[in-house]
This record gives sequence, structure tokens and C-alpha cells, in this order.
Amino acid sequence: MVSGRAIQRFQNRQSPPASYYASMANWLPIMRNYEAGKPSYFATPATQLVHALHTTLTQVTSKPLAERFEAHKAASQRVKKAVAELGLQQLATKPEDQANAMTAIRLPEGMTPPDILPVLAKKGVVFAGGLHKEIASKYIRFGHMGVSVTGPGRDDVDKAIVAMKEAFAEVRK
Repeated sequence: MVSGRAIQRFQNRQSPPASYYASMANWLPIMRNYEAGKPSYFATPATQLVHALHTTLTQVTSKPLAERFEAHKAASQRVKKAVAELGLQQLATKPEDQANAMTAIRLPEGMTPPDILPVLAKKGVVFAGGLHKEIASKYIRFGHMGVSVTGPGRDDVDKAIVAMKEAFAEVRK
């Protein structure tokens, strides 16, 4: 159920709800009828999503969060070191602006994502193209997060680093 304060906040909001199924406007009558002992029905939440959320939260909280954050930081430092060793730059040049779960790699002059991404894919790793509309053709993204970093016995990040080094060597020829 929802607290009285949450209901009041919903009733006073200025913008419309962003979701039909999560809208309190649809659920308040159901909750009131439930409290009054009247059967009512609005919708069944996607139970598989509820189970997926539970599974994810169980995995994430199975160890202290500080340990998880440190693992992401260590993986990020390995990736960023490899990028520097290749003579490449990151989009975010200041360390305080760089994420621990993704590295945006500026491509060398004359190289575009379609030049390098298929080579990486053939090596069994998936990097992503840029998203920023003004410079999307000038960088690629290397994601290093979640199970690829924290999964026991996984070496996904190290395999991706090796593939990245090989791919850049091939494309630069």
C-alpha cells in the first residue's frame, strides 16, 4: 500500500503521471475498494519483472555495496590504462568526469565506429557506438559493469581489453 503522505503528494502534483500502469490515479480507487472490502481490479503487474527485480536486488545486495563499487573502479582503471597504452583518449578528459562503468573512447582521426565495431564483434565482444549527436561518429563506448565485473571467475573485461588492442592494431594497418 501507499502512505497518506504519498497519496497527498500525488494529488497535489502538477504534471501528469508518466506511466499508465504505475499511475496512482488508476490504483487509488482499487486500494480504497480493497480497504472497504470491495473486490476491484485494474491490472496485473508484469510478474516476471517483479521477480527479475527481486533477483537483481538479491544479487546486488549479496555483498557490501562498497565491495561492488571497488570492483567496478578496478575494472575501469584497467580499461582506461589500456586505452592510454593504445595512445587513445577518452571523451571525458578529466578523471573526476569519468565513469567507473563505461569508457567513451575517442577514435583516431579518420576512423569511425563502422571501421572498428565489426572487427570487435568478430572477436566476440560488443562495444557500442557514440550517442552524442554532434560527435557520435568520433567515439565508441566500452561498457564494464555488472556481472562482467562482479561475476565470480569471469574475465569478460580482460578479454574485451585484448580484443580492443587487437582490433585497433588491425584497423590502423
